[in-house]
Amino acid sequence: MEYLRAIHTFLQAVKYGNFSATARHLHITPQAVSHQVSQLESWLDVRLFNRTTRKISLTAEGSALFERCNQGMETIEDGVRQLRERNEAAAGLVRLAVPFGLSQALLVDLLPQFMEQHPRIAIELIIGNELPDVVGQSIDVGIVGGEVPMASLVVRRIASFRLVLCAATSYLQRHGVPQTLEDLRHHRCVHLRHHRTGKNLPWTFQRGDEVVTLDLPGALTVDDTESHRRAVLNGAGIGQLASFFVAPQVRSGHLQALGGLGYTAPPIGLYLYLPNRLHMPRKNRLLADFLYDQLTRHPDLQAAPDEAAAGAPRIPSPTPAARPRTRRPLQPLDGQLLHRA
Repeated sequence: MEYLRAIHTFLQAVKYGNFSATARHLHITPQAVSHQVSQLESWLDVRLFNRTTRKISLTAEGSALFERCNQGMETIEDGVRQLRERNEAAAGLVRLAVPFGLSQALLVDLLPQFMEQHPRIAIELIIGNELPDVVGQSIDVGIVGGEVPMASLVVRRIASFRLVLCAATSYLQRHGVPQTLEDLRHHRCVHLRHHRTGKNLPWTFQRGDEVVTLDLPGALTVDDTESHRRAVLNGAGIGQLASFFVAPQVRSGHLQALGGLGYTAPPIGLYLYLPNRLHMPRKNRLLADFLYDQLTRHPDLQAAPDEAAAGAPRIPSPTPAARPRTRRPLQPLDGQLLHRA
């Protein structure tokens, strides 16, 4: 039993990258982690880690042991978890991370239905503009638009959306409807500022293989998505907003989508992500499945193929902004636009 415990501690140390994080995960001291790893090295008569005061790295022998033992340990733990779940009702806290705009437009309306179905499951909604520290913040389930850079996450594509150029009906009645992209230079533009760079997010469009990025002067610039939407809705000017964020106002006629310019914005993928595949409590899986089912059928999102998590495509980051009428290969817009708040 001590032998298996030491192997388990070793596997966790590889995954978490240092003894302190491993100790927090296992609810033991860093000294206990170090002792168990040292015991395992003594039993095997090999060195598994190269250690410094700041980090650890696998030796060739440690890498070989990890490759041989990791899948087997996960299979054992998953079997134990499944047996326990047969006699356990789903209960406990699930930490759900979502961007601000997505939370406000879609998630808060869906969660009460899940809570009625599973009254013993509590949800903590973590709203942030960046992909969170999944391990450090103990995130159980998350949704993000665009690129998911962490290879350790299990990712499943839900759907896609576009950025829609739109304006209030009242604004268009006063100032007219632009007929070309060049006409936008003669209109008031409402921009969203990137919270890290401090620069306005450019408007990007495509037609066939042509991609056009407009960097227009702004009559109004804001740094959160809700102010952006409300400013456009109240007639401040023309803005480019996530399709799901303005769909109700477009249906009601308060906003008009400017779709007659000959260009549309590139699609942005919407992804559900999980910390890992095998160690998922039933409460986490129930929420993940619920969100996937609801969002894949949501009328304000464009359905995406049901892709396997491991093969879900990543959307690359954009190239630097260019002036109008610049031609370059088709490249989807960075999902960071969904991370604004």
